[in-house]
Amino acid sequence: MVVAPMLSQPKFSKPHGLYKNRFSLKITKSDASAEIRFTTDGSEPTANSKLYSTSSTIVQSTTILRAAEFKNGERISDINTVSYIFPTDVLKQSNTPTGYPSTWGKFTSMSGTAIADYEMDPEMTSDKQLAPKIVDGFYSLPILSIVSDKNNFFNQTKDPNTGGIYIYTGTSESNGRGWERPASVELIGGNQDFDLSVNCAIKMHGGQGRVPEKNPKHSFRLVFKDEYGPNILDYPVYGQENISEFNSLIIRTFYNYSWTHSDGTQRKQAQYERDLWARRMQKRMGYCASDGIYVHVFLNGMYWGLYNLAERIDETYCREHLGGKKSDYDIIKREDYLEATEGSLDKWNLLVSLSEKASDNNVYLTLLGQLPVNNAVEPEVFLDVDNLIDYMLINQYGGNADWDQHNWIAVRNRERGNRGFQFICWDTEQTFQSVSRNVLDINNKSCPTYIFLNLMKNRTFLHRYMDRAYKHLTHDGLLTEKKAVELWDSLYNAISLAVYDEAARWGDYRRDVHPYSSKGELYSVDGHYLPERQRLLTSYFPTRTATVISQLKSKGWFPKEEAPTFLVNGEDVQSDSLTRDDVLTLSGTSRILYTTDLSDPVSWVTNSSGNPTPTAQLYDGGNLLDLLQDTKGWVTIRAINQSNAGWSATIDHSFYIKNETGIMAAKQEPDQYVSPIFDLQGHRLTGAPRHGIYIQNGKKYMKH
Repeated sequence: MVVAPMLSQPKFSKPHGLYKNRFSLKITKSDASAEIRFTTDGSEPTANSKLYSTSSTIVQSTTILRAAEFKNGERISDINTVSYIFPTDVLKQSNTPTGYPSTWGKFTSMSGTAIADYEMDPEMTSDKQLAPKIVDGFYSLPILSIVSDKNNFFNQTKDPNTGGIYIYTGTSESNGRGWERPASVELIGGNQDFDLSVNCAIKMHGGQGRVPEKNPKHSFRLVFKDEYGPNILDYPVYGQENISEFNSLIIRTFYNYSWTHSDGTQRKQAQYERDLWARRMQKRMGYCASDGIYVHVFLNGMYWGLYNLAERIDETYCREHLGGKKSDYDIIKREDYLEATEGSLDKWNLLVSLSEKASDNNVYLTLLGQLPVNNAVEPEVFLDVDNLIDYMLINQYGGNADWDQHNWIAVRNRERGNRGFQFICWDTEQTFQSVSRNVLDINNKSCPTYIFLNLMKNRTFLHRYMDRAYKHLTHDGLLTEKKAVELWDSLYNAISLAVYDEAARWGDYRRDVHPYSSKGELYSVDGHYLPERQRLLTSYFPTRTATVISQLKSKGWFPKEEAPTFLVNGEDVQSDSLTRDDVLTLSGTSRILYTTDLSDPVSWVTNSSGNPTPTAQLYDGGNLLDLLQDTKGWVTIRAINQSNAGWSATIDHSFYIKNETGIMAAKQEPDQYVSPIFDLQGHRLTGAPRHGIYIQNGKKYMKH
């Protein structure tokens, strides 16, 4: 039953959450003349549900309560739902919960039906060493409690309106694809101290992960609609510093390299950080990414496992992260086929077409928005070049084995054509396998790799790629061992206890329930998860960066010369803030070129060997601040080395030169919707231009 939001609802004397000890609970009503009806099985209360008396109730085990007020047989209030989770009680979770089926969905690629699995593995929960870790694990992460009538998940009648979405998982259009059901969702506790209760729609999500024989633990999608509750979730799921409005959220399972996967090799290498590592890495590089947090999911009070609550890339995501209107965006995805889930494929197809001719520099400039496609239209930017390059580097470093024939997303505001398509890391679970894996030659028509390899035929793009590769793979770059492990460990530290809960819930599935092609083991943290983590820390991360650099060098995609370095008072840069008493120098080979106007010091347009640009200056070894006597505030210096081996990567650094008062002004970031300005090499400026020649709206102009 769906009702419009009401002002009143019953109130519980205890908040939802994790509990260790029994407690007395009272439910109070807002209307003294009403009666309270309640349920404990996840179903919505009706006039025939159990009547609540005025006496208190003792709660001493995991309990899901749903209560509403009724008068004359009619519900007059919202339904209030509360989840009380007792971790020690969860250890005893049975495989035969009352009213739940013994089988789930039918297999699609083999004969048979999935045997239902509800229990926590008794071998682990009865182990005196493991049981305390499992209990502690429940307190280590937020709880995401999903509550709904059990038939909404497990009704075995094949009906679009009443069929169970966990039985008909949407493996095809005729098998539940798109079915949604009402649910109450609570996000509780954790270090963030979450306290959210919301009504919404829930549906299944994913590709191969929803196939019953391949994975028993499926993903869900929460959708916020008027007919179920609020049409937008307004809550800081990812912290006060991030966006807080969502049209949809994905409760992502872990399919590849998890203990439930159909392949035995993948199960032995299970780690639950891979996908979120790529998404967090993209965010650290300064781009929009799908944020995510780890949660423990409970379904009608039953523990369902470790999940990742992730942002869904939809029109609301684009509006909140990138601005504009929801209707302005093209969102391009490829799973089973290439599609525009929002907008159209028109501009995407034009980008692909332009990339095929991008060895021609005029076409490349058209792609960047410096020249129009034809004389009848204004120039527009088709591609965020640095975003594509860094997106490729993340996948190349990880050796992504399940990409890019699918598992990628690109977004662009088609109404404001001053910012090109941006790529967002998605579903990168098949990474960090063999340290020698090489994915540089993957090339799928109309996909990111196809565009990338086409653009690598353009010398300007090639050298920009080399700049970015050098930045991320050397010194203190984000794809060096230190930084890669730092991010990996931050994720491990978040789930180091929670994986004991996941093992107790699903570690026995391929041994005891459905072996698939070969019988599995009892997968555990100590026996499988930690040894694989050790392999990554001792064998993969220490050598992967050097391996990728070697792969790039073999293709001529990495500079042969070391880049210059900035020194302040003879030491590595410790602060961007400088005074006139400081000495700013460059260290490198005998020939260093630099610019201070945001342009590049070397051009590759007319000469593959590179020519100095008109604004480039030859560094004489002196204090660069002496050459910036009239400069106050922020200045960006770009520099490049040349030796007999060739040119280095171009490096840049922004410094703030303090005024006489020593007060540091705020760094001004350009409005992303002002028409972008490019240097003559096609690089979009990240600040105001100084002096030199630039391109804006397809026209050159001189900045004095």
